[in-house]
Amino acid sequence: MPMVLCHAPKGGTGNTFVAAHLAMGLAAEGADVTVLTMAPRDTLALHFGLSQAIALPALTAPADEAVLVGGINLRHWHRSADDPDLLPMLGDLGYLTPGRDRVMVIDMPAGEFRAALRLGEQACAHICTLTAQPDTLALLPQMFGETGSEGLLRTAFVINALDETRRLSRHGAAFVRELAGPRLIGRIRQDEAVPEAIAMLQPLSRYAPASAALHDVRAISTALVPALESTAASWIAPATSRAA
Repeated sequence: MPMVLCHAPKGGTGNTFVAAHLAMGLAAEGADVTVLTMAPRDTLALHFGLSQAIALPALTAPADEAVLVGGINLRHWHRSADDPDLLPMLGDLGYLTPGRDRVMVIDMPAGEFRAALRLGEQACAHICTLTAQPDTLALLPQMFGETGSEGLLRTAFVINALDETRRLSRHGAAFVRELAGPRLIGRIRQDEAVPEAIAMLQPLSRYAPASAALHDVRAISTALVPALESTAASWIAPATSRAA
């Protein structure tokens, strides 16, 4: 039962959107998926068409308290993401071993750098969501310098809300491609249907099944499947250079 960590270098990149839709995509691939949000003020439920007023049960809550949407189990970790008991507990629950039958997708807030590094070492994949905007791109050289090649072995990058009609956005995406190389596994086009679906309290797949963003994030989910069964230090093969 592998763990997929979604963590971005800064807030506002759409990390929760990506985590929610990766979970949906992996569920469509046949996995039994649990999504765990660690954000103190999370918006995870909105991407599943649920009201923000619905309180998600804790990771340790009994099964009869589960909130299930399309078979996906939505959970919340109320304690600190840096809690030393979290990783051993995930191991006891079986979420640190490869296999595609059961998967945990973790939505971790941008500020939890230390916890992300700790969990990322045990995850089968770390998905880092970026935007092609200068305030996000400015963090990338520092990020690569701090983590180094070893720290990026399981890290793959996704560009979110890409507006290819804007020159700055196109150039920003080119910068990410040059820096990340084959670790850039996809891009998600900017799509007004995403906030509209949230406003209507509907999943994007129901509100706009032809959504460009939905098509893109489903392709990323498919690219992620090999990581679930990989025992290698790096699951990213040269073939993943199919990114934008």
